[in-house]
Amino acid sequence: MITRGIREFVDRDWQAARDQKDAYWSERIARLGPLEAFRIADELRRQALLRDPGWPAAALRRADLLAHARLADRLRRAGTTRGA
Repeated sequence: MITRGIREFVDRDWQAARDQKDAYWSERIARLGPLEAFRIADELRRQALLRDPGWPAAALRRADLLAHARLADRLRRAGTTRGA
């Protein structure tokens, strides 16, 4: 009985589940606006803090900031080549 349940779970159509989840959240944010996206993000942040009150650590924040800076630089450079 337990083995069958595990097999059913593993054999699930995970892509369909992802697609349904994406459609749900896209429709919800389209209907309720960008503030809903921020509300959702804040709820996820609160859940992470409940699990690990020290999250995010300083090193993780630094790495994240550097990744954003690299992306911003690449987008800036890509934007200047479009007009050429």
